[in-house]
Amino acid sequence: MSLSFDPMDGEELDLDDLFSDVQDVPPNLYISDSDKAVELLSKLIRDGPKSSARAIKEIRSGIDRMFTLFENANLESGLEFYERFLDLCAQLSARQKIRIIQDKTVIGFGGAFSAGKSKFINSISGIDDILPVAQAPTTSIPTYIIKSTRDVLRANSRSGYSEQLSKDAMNALTHEFYNVYDIGFSAFVESIIVESTRFSLPDGVALLDTPGYTKYDDKNDAKLTITDKQKAFEQLRASDFLIWLANIEGGGLTNEDMLFLKSLRVKTPILIVFTHADTMTEEKINMVLDGAKKTIAGTSIKCFGITAYSSKQNKEYGASLIPSFINYTLDAKVRGNDIVGEFDRTAEELHNRLESAIQQSRNTARALFRYLTKSKQFLDIRSLVELWGQANQEGYRLNTILNEYESITSDTRRKIREYIRQRD
Repeated sequence: MSLSFDPMDGEELDLDDLFSDVQDVPPNLYISDSDKAVELLSKLIRDGPKSSARAIKEIRSGIDRMFTLFENANLESGLEFYERFLDLCAQLSARQKIRIIQDKTVIGFGGAFSAGKSKFINSISGIDDILPVAQAPTTSIPTYIIKSTRDVLRANSRSGYSEQLSKDAMNALTHEFYNVYDIGFSAFVESIIVESTRFSLPDGVALLDTPGYTKYDDKNDAKLTITDKQKAFEQLRASDFLIWLANIEGGGLTNEDMLFLKSLRVKTPILIVFTHADTMTEEKINMVLDGAKKTIAGTSIKCFGITAYSSKQNKEYGASLIPSFINYTLDAKVRGNDIVGEFDRTAEELHNRLESAIQQSRNTARALFRYLTKSKQFLDIRSLVELWGQANQEGYRLNTILNEYESITSDTRRKIREYIRQRD
């Protein structure tokens, strides 16, 4: 559109004619129309079946009972085993509620609220602007994105229902709805599924956009902020792989980034991506990447690599680590799909650890008894008898624990299999 208006010719400027080719963006009906807002809410908060939540609660209870046995057993790496079982429970809950991702490798995206996760996912997956990027802390919802032969948006409610969404309804799940009605959808929407024909990554991949963890300040509600952080923590622990995003304008990985990453105890290598790379020169980008590599090198965190990306330019700076990482996740053997198999492997490993502890107690008792029969010193005999009795008692106690452990493990395994069959 060209302008030929001359203010000196005395004619009035017709603004309607000047902007006749500019179209107004229609308001979101679910935000501007309270009746539509109520209609959307009513679809997402209706009561649903409780059996699913109850089954998961029973499985979790079995895991807790299992490790109550080891409180006084001084079992090596007991906490590590407990966390592995809890991870499997989280994976079971997430995957069974979202059947469509069960046979896919789930790549979770974590980072602070300002890391630009949604823009990054929109960019690398080819889905354009499907994910709302105007979400605020305390209102965002975990969102899965997969390849499909159709374009569908669905919300999974906490009560067990799945409701199809329009694009307007999807966009209403941003902070604007929260600002207008003081209601956050994350209270009753557990996750969102985005099925897209434009998804350009391999079919075997599902991407998971999680709420950004946010350091508390006076502008945020502490309780809601903690809820979002916990939500992100649980979702990322249940993912197969993790891409951690950080805003490059922050100058590197923050203390909060490192604390959160360490707390996740991710078993698979992590890809770290610095976003908004277009805001810096390549020299400064390299300085940030080098600094981050030194930070990671001093930790136990497994790192696939560190790179920089611009969602604005759809460009990765330096080596092509992002496509390499995605291909690696598809080829890797460490995946969370075979939950029953992984439960059995973990349970057997712990069983073997218990049997080893029992055998060690028995060997100690035998060695003490042999020495006891050869000793002629009364004080030595008295002390040896006491130690021999303790070793025997420890072996008996561990054997009792093993029998109870096998019973609880068998019952928990049965409940997992029943749960999976019911969901099928």
